[in-house]
Amino acid sequence: MDSDYAQIDSILNARSMAVVGASGKPGKFGSVFVLTQLAMGFDGSLYLVNPGEKEIFGRPAFPDLSSLPEVPDLVYLTIPAHLCMDVLEDCGRLGVKGVIVVAAGFRELGAEGEALEGEALRIAREGGFRIIGPNCFGIYNARNGLTLLPGHDLSRTPGDTAFLSQSGGFSVHVARMGNSLGIHFSAVVSYGNGADLNETDFLRYFARDPRTSYIAAYLEGVRNARPFLAALREAAGRKPVILWKVGGSAVSRQAVRSHTGSLAGSAEIWKGAMAQAGAIPASGVDEVLDVLIALRHLGRRPGRRLLLAGGGGGLGTYGADLAEGEGLEVPPLDPGSAAALKEILKRAGAVVANPLDIGTPLIPLPLFGPSMKEAAGNRSTDILVFDLALNFGRNMIGEERLGAAADALALARKDSGKPVAVVLYSRSCDTEDMATEQSLRCFRSRLLGEGIAVFPSMPRAMRAIALANGGCP
Repeated sequence: MDSDYAQIDSILNARSMAVVGASGKPGKFGSVFVLTQLAMGFDGSLYLVNPGEKEIFGRPAFPDLSSLPEVPDLVYLTIPAHLCMDVLEDCGRLGVKGVIVVAAGFRELGAEGEALEGEALRIAREGGFRIIGPNCFGIYNARNGLTLLPGHDLSRTPGDTAFLSQSGGFSVHVARMGNSLGIHFSAVVSYGNGADLNETDFLRYFARDPRTSYIAAYLEGVRNARPFLAALREAAGRKPVILWKVGGSAVSRQAVRSHTGSLAGSAEIWKGAMAQAGAIPASGVDEVLDVLIALRHLGRRPGRRLLLAGGGGGLGTYGADLAEGEGLEVPPLDPGSAAALKEILKRAGAVVANPLDIGTPLIPLPLFGPSMKEAAGNRSTDILVFDLALNFGRNMIGEERLGAAADALALARKDSGKPVAVVLYSRSCDTEDMATEQSLRCFRSRLLGEGIAVFPSMPRAMRAIALANGGCP
């Protein structure tokens, strides 16, 4: 492993940390971060630094870094930009490994801020430490309890997905929503302006990190395109890489420049570069998470031939149109499977074909299990996509039936050896529907726990499956 890898690894897995600008006053970054970190429970030593306070939230406050009982691995600066330089000098003198600079007010503001950012880089290089930021939220690492600025309620369960982001807000959004979908993280890094450690460095790190199996990124622009594209090709050659690139329009390019001072580049050039590197393009938090779910539960390039099944002919024909639009296929049933399904589904309303209309959202369970097993094993298709539109509320379906349906779909997946996806619509719109919504969320968690991909709509399911296969052919 190279020195950049070792440096990033020592920062992400820091065993001691100092918060400079820590505060007990509500509303200040230093207060928010300390409360967040205390709630998350950092596993190492946590030191609070503020020359104006003796005690913060019941913990001793130190006047400066030099007065700490040890040199911290990581220093988190929650002070304004113009006050950072003296502290950075102290970091270099003491031998700190890494510094996270939260403050904005650097390159994104123009020439004066760019000069200040350049000074911070000079100090870091001479002092032998690395900087994440400025203008960022920092790191979330469930292994050591290091967390993003507003990440007090994130999971402490480590996972195998890395997310790197120039946006602090999106870093928290993806981390929080991902955890609720059974996607746990090896690390999330909000790196803002990327003045020192940037998208290229983190992409190379996560490509080689043995704890990371999937990489996703929100990217506004890059400092140096050639090394980044080389890193992207290397990473995508080792692991699935999902890239959410913004800045394609003239308005968004200007917004990117104002946000992190990055150069966004042409949308067409980026599209070609991502295709050449083998990265998976995605747009928006929902699509990034949908693709991660597809990759985790369906696999990379799981196949384009779908068997669409559900209760209602309209759902199937709509799904078939969407599938075709995404470059997917809905081929005829294998004759053997068609004959077996006709025998199982001897009832009015069932139409044995592809799409398969079973007549109702959930036919009697003695028939549901065998029909799903046969549908999943159909030889002319690669993936069973079951559309479960629960329009009738939990009282009409019943918790027991939902649980038995989850078991039947899991067994169909296991017996067939093929991936299974479920489209789980929510028709809960009013306040009195909250109990139904709770049931659906529990059902979704159960399915995800069984290795079944779950999507909230047919368009999102079709799009995610297409992207997991490499996009439209």
